[in-house]
Amino acid sequence: MHKLFDWANTSRRGLLLFMDDADAFLRKRATEDISNYYLRVARNAFLKHTKERSNKFMLVLRSRHPEQLHRDIHDRIDVIFHFDLPWSEELERLLRMYFDKYVLKPLTEGKQRLKLAPFDYESKWEEISEMTDGMSGREIAQLAQSCQAKAYASKDGVLTEAMLDAHVDDFIEKHQEKMRWLKKDGLPPRISPPLT
Repeated sequence: MHKLFDWANTSRRGLLLFMDDADAFLRKRATEDISNYYLRVARNAFLKHTKERSNKFMLVLRSRHPEQLHRDIHDRIDVIFHFDLPWSEELERLLRMYFDKYVLKPLTEGKQRLKLAPFDYESKWEEISEMTDGMSGREIAQLAQSCQAKAYASKDGVLTEAMLDAHVDDFIEKHQEKMRWLKKDGLPPRISPPLT
């Protein structure tokens, strides 16, 4: 941590330091394992290097659990942004984007054994976007990747509408099961918003 901030302070033009899952090492003392020496050292180094403003770097923290951040970390945050989960129109755009990336692009490049059966894609994305309400962008990407894998695993390498429907249903069922587990463990059923 010390080396990272020492390096950032040598910047002549300024730079952006992005720390993903900041709550993993900047959490409250009550929520961490007291014996975890390295977490305490990392947090203390972070606090030492961020107590003064810097014109050398901008720090962006991302957290799905901002309520777990140490209170001194909150004192160092100037602006907080909340990003909701994607809504229906965004889900449809994400589905199209990831399906293009993981299915259509490999199909058109012809480098791999993959085919797509003809069906009404427009209405299919709209239908799937309604079914995937409450999923994150990452989950939508995983859905598209798993559709690609499903097609590759099929006997003839063809992704059919029936195969897609069955796979989406299975994926959604697993998502709902995961949400039930989170709720059972006392965690919010929807992932907490990121903090920036």
